[in-house]
Amino acid sequence: MRADDALTAEFRQRILPMVNQTRIGPVALRRPIARGGLPTVIAATVERLRQRVERLHADLNATHLDATDSESTWRHRQRQLRQLADEAEAIARTLHHVSDLAAPRATNRQWVETRSVLEGLVGDTIREGRERGSALPTFLIDVDDGLLHADPAMIRSVLRTLVTNAIEAAGPSGEVVLTSVRYADALEIEVADSGTGLTNHAKAWLFEPGFTTKPAGTGVALAAARVLVD
Repeated sequence: MRADDALTAEFRQRILPMVNQTRIGPVALRRPIARGGLPTVIAATVERLRQRVERLHADLNATHLDATDSESTWRHRQRQLRQLADEAEAIARTLHHVSDLAAPRATNRQWVETRSVLEGLVGDTIREGRERGSALPTFLIDVDDGLLHADPAMIRSVLRTLVTNAIEAAGPSGEVVLTSVRYADALEIEVADSGTGLTNHAKAWLFEPGFTTKPAGTGVALAAARVLVD
């Protein structure tokens, strides 16, 4: 991300083809939906989200806390509600990704402290994981302490996507490492993990709308991240 609002070629080459973004498991890779292009990808994603919202609505109607419930039932209901809240949050994030693909947000550039943004993101990720009772990998941050002229919301959105994928790839016993390199007119940020990496096929398609290595994936998060970076 350049201070003069342009990205260097070196930065694009290194942040976009992150080789350890998603662990490849024994599942078939879904190719991007080429026919119809981006509108088809967005329409398919919106339809899947509509179905998820319907299921969420039904589950919420079936889950409620009652003062007469036993303590164990109460705890069970609380866990169910936490899971439903996580699903609602996931749907909201996907809608943001779809919005960024369809009509990228206007940037609001300002001077921000890079390390502060990254530490805040990692801190929120750890807090959210603890609230869900999820085991997380170890985080290591070695980034520049200087200022960056950029949109803080955009930076956070892009890095949250990369960090989320890195967490899934590394697993609870792995590591996620955030590093940076300062150039004369640019700051390069890298997100790496200790996962098994990607196949060459996955690397080639990773940032294409509709491509995913996950059985329940939509293939829009990394594509939206690339739109924001570009």
